[in-house]
Amino acid sequence: MKNIGIIIYARTSSKRLPNKVLKKIFDKSLLEIVYFRVKRGSKKIPIIVNTSQNKSDNEIIKFCKKNKIIFFRGNLNNVLERTINCCKKFKLNSFVRVNADRPYWDFKVMLKMINLYLSNDYDIVTNQYPRNFPSGLACEVASTNIFYNLKTKDLTKNEKEHIFNHFYKNGNKYKILNYKDNFYNKIKKIKLSVDNKKDFLKIEKIYKKIG
Repeated sequence: MKNIGIIIYARTSSKRLPNKVLKKIFDKSLLEIVYFRVKRGSKKIPIIVNTSQNKSDNEIIKFCKKNKIIFFRGNLNNVLERTINCCKKFKLNSFVRVNADRPYWDFKVMLKMINLYLSNDYDIVTNQYPRNFPSGLACEVASTNIFYNLKTKDLTKNEKEHIFNHFYKNGNKYKILNYKDNFYNKIKKIKLSVDNKKDFLKIEKIYKKIG
């Protein structure tokens, strides 16, 4: 069993929808919804909420402390640096990336991808190379070594913010498995992530109908 962790990325400084991860549907915030969906499939794998050191994210820390959730704080704009430091602090050999704006996160897919990663010798198991899942159901399981070995000074701003882009651009240098699912592939054009107010209202409407 490799020392694996699930990292949930959350921040309140979204330009298109500020504080979106703390916006509530009924009595639960998006962060809370995502956390408890992940927890259902975590199988005792540690879950870490990864956020920034900015004061604006203090409310995220309050949520974590209230629910006894492990958290890590780092550089707001350099997500790659924050990821590497988080993995080093908790001595992770591998991790799963989850974003807190994905209220329909599928923990069953996550478990299948974790099992594929743990039983093989891949650097990354993903459903984004190329994307064959709806927006909001993206999942990556990766070795921390490939991050530790990066020459971060040579990376672009985009690659520091979207931490898997460098690996996908240089896919021939890494062992990457693209996980596929026939059902999700058929509906991959559906958007289930929350980027703006319109997305949030749509998700809220769906939740009120089906719970």
